[in-house]
Amino acid sequence: MPRPQTPRSSGSRSRRPAAAVAATTAAMLLLAACSGSPEPSSGSGTKIGVVAGENFWGDIARQIGGDHVTVTSIIEDPDADPHEYESDAVDAAALARAELVIENGLGYDDFMSKLLEASPNSGREVISVQKVLHITGASPNPHVWYDTARVAEVADAIQQQLSTADPANATTYAANAQAFDDSLKPIEETIATIKSKYAGTKIAYTERVPAYLTKAAGLTLGTPQSFTEAVEQGEDPSPAANAAFESAITNRTVKVLLYNGQVTDPETTNIKKLATDAGVPVVGVTETIPSTDKDYQSWQLRQAEEILAALGG
Repeated sequence: MPRPQTPRSSGSRSRRPAAAVAATTAAMLLLAACSGSPEPSSGSGTKIGVVAGENFWGDIARQIGGDHVTVTSIIEDPDADPHEYESDAVDAAALARAELVIENGLGYDDFMSKLLEASPNSGREVISVQKVLHITGASPNPHVWYDTARVAEVADAIQQQLSTADPANATTYAANAQAFDDSLKPIEETIATIKSKYAGTKIAYTERVPAYLTKAAGLTLGTPQSFTEAVEQGEDPSPAANAAFESAITNRTVKVLLYNGQVTDPETTNIKKLATDAGVPVVGVTETIPSTDKDYQSWQLRQAEEILAALGG
C-alpha cells in the first residue's frame, strides 16, 4: 500500500527541491538493501509476489494471476497527483522481495528504476510497458493504459511471465488472460460508437491523460497542445495558450472538457469553472483506478460511456 501522497496544490506547481529528494532516496535505498532476499517462488507453494508501479497494471496482473499471485500497487490513490509521488522504504522493501515487477516507463514512474537499482535481484523479472509496446520518440504520451486496443499486449506479456515463473499454472494464466482480453470488448465498442457518431468533433482536455482514447474515438483536440504539455510538466501555460483555451471554452467551439481531477492548479480550476458557466459538459478522468470502480475494465468503460453521453448532450 502506498503512503499518503500530496496532491499538487491549487496555489503552486513547485517541485520538491532536488537535495531533499536525494536525501529521501538515499535513506530509502539503504533500507531496501537491508530488506532481505526474495520470498520463495510459487514452485515451493508460495504465491508469486508482483509489484506494479500503478494500480491499473497491478489490477490486470491480479486478474491474470488470480489466486496464484500477491499484488502490491505503489500508485493507487485517485485523489493524489502521481507525478508528485516519492517512493519510501516500505515500497522499496516490497519491490525487493518481488519476483515480478511491472513499470509503466515513458518517464511516468522513474522512481521504479531507482528502486530496482537499489535491490539487484537476478531472480526478478521486470516488465516495462514502454518496451512491450515499443514506444519511442520525443515526449510520447505516457498514459498508455488509455490505449485499450494495446492493453491486451501488456496483459499477454504478464501472462507469459507468470507462466514462465509458474509453469504448473500456465493454463490458468492463459485462460485468465483470454478472459481479460474478451472483457475489453465493451470498451472498444463504446469507443467505436463515439467514432461513428462524433468523429471530428472538437474536445478539450487539461492533460493528455485520455488522449489515446479520444484519438481512437476520432475526436479532435480543439485547444492548444502547449497548454496540456505545460500542465503535465508542472509549469504555467503561456498567456497565449491560456487565452486560446479559455476562448474555446467560452465560445463553445469544443463540445466537451475532459478534466484530470488528480492534477489541479489555478489554470485548470479556472478552466473547469468556465466550462460549467458556459454550459460545456465536463467529464472527469483519473490517472489511477478510483475505489468506486471494481477493476480496470469498469473504470475505462465508465469513462468512455460518460464521454459518449456528454457528446450526446
